[in-house]
Amino acid sequence: AGRALYTGDIRQKVIVDPGHGGFDGGAIGIGGVIEKDINLAFSLPMGDFLAVMGYIPVLTRTEDTGLDSGEGTIREKKREDLKARLAMMSEDINVPVIMIHQNKFTQSQYSGAQMFYGTQNPASKELAGQLRDGIIQYLQPDNTRELKKATSDVWLLVNCPAPVVMVECGFISNPEECALLQQAEYQRKFAFVLAASLDGG
Repeated sequence: AGRALYTGDIRQKVIVDPGHGGFDGGAIGIGGVIEKDINLAFSLPMGDFLAVMGYIPVLTRTEDTGLDSGEGTIREKKREDLKARLAMMSEDINVPVIMIHQNKFTQSQYSGAQMFYGTQNPASKELAGQLRDGIIQYLQPDNTRELKKATSDVWLLVNCPAPVVMVECGFISNPEECALLQQAEYQRKFAFVLAASLDGG
């Protein structure tokens, strides 16, 4: 069992970061589905579940917007957006961060959720393990994907000082899983399992 993040009368904040948004659509999947939309559809119910469970959810975005000012080139806006997210994640190194993303691969047969954990805080790996265990136990019993330590290409994961995990909920390049990822019932189930897994289930 993991370490409970909600203890007694102290309400633990949890940051949920729906990846991309606004000018940045992220990956494009089967049928033209846009990653940023699915990310938000998973994150909003997760925030609701966290609140019910006694946490204080903090979402980096609650609609289709970026965290940039809208000024400058796409590259400049992306840099500003990432820095704004990192600033939120860095306010308190004891507040866990769950980044919600979708995976994509050139070959369509790959499926299943996978957790990538940050490099700055040792608690990131433990948190990733708790989330993976919950997904395997309640949603994907055949999932054998291992935890992955972040590499330098995921800037937020290697710069965030708090416990941070990027949850790749599934592959939008897999026709069956992409369809599943767009179903509201599945989105809510997945979000509930992530929220419940924060205290080790």
